[in-house]
Amino acid sequence: MLSLQEPCRAPNPPLASLREDHWHPRTTTLQAREVRFTILAESEPDILSRLLGYFAQLQLVPRWLEATQQGDTLRLQLLQQGLTPHRAEVIAQKMRSLVSVDAVSLEVLPG
Repeated sequence: MLSLQEPCRAPNPPLASLREDHWHPRTTTLQAREVRFTILAESEPDILSRLLGYFAQLQLVPRWLEATQQGDTLRLQLLQQGLTPHRAEVIAQKMRSLVSVDAVSLEVLPG
């Protein structure tokens, strides 16, 4: 039973709230790096727009992009500045989930 005399105390914050927030702007600023994505995909007309769409959703334009068609395979390399390793890995996982993408490798460049 609650008493009007006793102040109501909030419970202690759970330990999960103490972990690092990968999406916080401060973390993004401190850990931002240049990242190289290398993508192998089936050569389909819409694959470039699908892959670049992940960057457009974040209002990002890749600094450098190269696409080479080799038979039925398209090899793309792109450099993107200002990504944390965590955010770059999230983008790479989304790319890997596309049916026409065979492989995505990610390299965080020293900086």
